[in-house]
Amino acid sequence: MASTANRTFGDAASCRRSSVYLLAGSMTGMMWQDTAGRRGADLAAAASEQASTVDRPMDIAAIAAEVAAAVGLAEGESGVRDVLLAVARSEPVATSQIGRAAELPVPIVTAVCNELRKRGVIDRTRPVRLTAQARAALAADGSRLDPECPCCGGLGLRVPDELAVLGEELEAAAAGAPQARMELDQTHCTVPAKIRRVLKLHQAGALAGRRIVLLGDDDLIAIAIARFAATRGIAPARLTVIDTDPAVLGWIGTQVEGAGIDVELAEHDLRSPLPASLTGGFDVACTDPPYTVPGARLFLSRAVSALAARPGQHVFFSFGARRPAESLETQRLIAGLGLVVRSVTAGFNSYLGAGILAGTSNLYHLRTTAETAPLVDGEYLGPLYTADTRAAQNRPYRCVSCGSVYLVGRAGPGERAPDWRQIKDLQAAGCPACAGTTFLPMPRRARLPGQ
Repeated sequence: MASTANRTFGDAASCRRSSVYLLAGSMTGMMWQDTAGRRGADLAAAASEQASTVDRPMDIAAIAAEVAAAVGLAEGESGVRDVLLAVARSEPVATSQIGRAAELPVPIVTAVCNELRKRGVIDRTRPVRLTAQARAALAADGSRLDPECPCCGGLGLRVPDELAVLGEELEAAAAGAPQARMELDQTHCTVPAKIRRVLKLHQAGALAGRRIVLLGDDDLIAIAIARFAATRGIAPARLTVIDTDPAVLGWIGTQVEGAGIDVELAEHDLRSPLPASLTGGFDVACTDPPYTVPGARLFLSRAVSALAARPGQHVFFSFGARRPAESLETQRLIAGLGLVVRSVTAGFNSYLGAGILAGTSNLYHLRTTAETAPLVDGEYLGPLYTADTRAAQNRPYRCVSCGSVYLVGRAGPGERAPDWRQIKDLQAAGCPACAGTTFLPMPRRARLPGQ
């Protein structure tokens, strides 16, 4: 009764107060506070503050630090700035193209862009573009000035028009090639990439009269070399393909018939040492190994074993951009082999299908020294392909929407079994906490809270 009466009389009192204020407002000279007027003034002040915020220069440095922390970016603030630079120079731009320019996996680029959208740097439309305020902030430091060569796209060479017929021939050869075998990390490079690789050899003096070995050739570079050499009236002294896939070797054999260039085809699994006939007899080695550091170590070791033991021999090594820890490991690997880096061309190779690495890889031109020696001599029994390394590992993933962390993969020693074997399983199920479907890979050493 008491609460009901209080509510009833309170409502009546409220009505009386409203009536008094209305009456006061109608009486000349009577002082009262206009609540509607105050509300309008507050809105005007808020609008003024918002306008001044828009007019204020955007603090890109602070935002880059915030985003790097939010994403857990191993590249730090510099990685965020690389993304912004790629957007500023090419907007509107697809995330795959940003990934190529910034050398970051596409899921990482997506996560960075989502955080930048929250902070008003990236517009909410697609493809990716800057907001007007961010564009003005980046223009102040010259980020929109792009000095890249418009002719070669920063790759250091172009495909001459006179090779158009060669391109058509290679398109036909690629169309009938065996399907890429994902379990062997096969992903076919594009025809322009095939021609660029051959031109790189030609430019370096590593083609005419040279003994060339290709360690793995699902990209059909042997066909490109043979056809190019025939059209230019030159020839390598020896051209050999070593591959574990008989279908690839068979197709190469049919496609080089009549080219006037002898191509030696050797079916061999590089887990085993090279036979004597393929050891120490080449001047140039080309390899596009599996997408793992162990794969690079094995293939480069076999490449070194194939080369004649003297300084200055050529190794052309195609390998995708990696996160900082793996990139450092790859560089240590190159130094450990006694090889020196002549050049690295980012994004030199393009592949069919974008993929997580944005469909590109870098081309390393390496040279041998007096200290060059393989790191793997005998039989290799460790993990090699991507599937091998994934089968023995797990990784924490963080939900982009709510920050929850989940372990994906197989259980390690002393670990509980993850609920999801692959990231696609977690994506299909959705985040248990918020139902989100976008997850960011974390360093393998990171673990779930409480572990």
